[in-house]
Amino acid sequence: MVIVIADDDRNLLDMLVPYLEHAGHKVLLAGTADELLKKIKEVRAGLIVSDINMPGLDGVELYKHARAMPEYASAPFILWSGLEAERAAALAKEDAKLRFLKKPFSLAALNKAIDEVTDLPFFGDYGGKKPGLKL
Repeated sequence: MVIVIADDDRNLLDMLVPYLEHAGHKVLLAGTADELLKKIKEVRAGLIVSDINMPGLDGVELYKHARAMPEYASAPFILWSGLEAERAAALAKEDAKLRFLKKPFSLAALNKAIDEVTDLPFFGDYGGKKPGLKL
C-alpha cells in the first residue's frame, strides 16, 4: 500500500519509515500539509497519515481538504499529535475511516489503527465511474 505521511518530526519518521517499508508498504513523506496535498494528487495513496501540529495548514485542516477531494472522500486516514487530542478524537468518532493516535504511540497501536481504517469496505472510491456508497 502507498502511505503518504506529513510530519516534521525526523526522529519519528526515521523509526517509522523502515518499519512500514519492511511491512511491504511504499512510504512517501511530506514536510507540510500543502506538500502532502500535492503528493496525493500525483500518487494514489492507500493511507494518509498526518501530524496535527505543522506549519501552515494543520493536520485537521489537511484532513478536511483531503476529504473534499472526491478520490479521498472516504480514504483511510490517521491523525496523530502529542497535544491536539480532543479535536482529532472528536473527528475520529464521526468518521469510520479516521483514527487518532496520541504521541508517543507504540508500533502495535499504529498497526491496529492501520488495520482498522484499511479493513473497512468502501465503495465509489478510487476513481470508479459509478457512484456508490461512501461510509
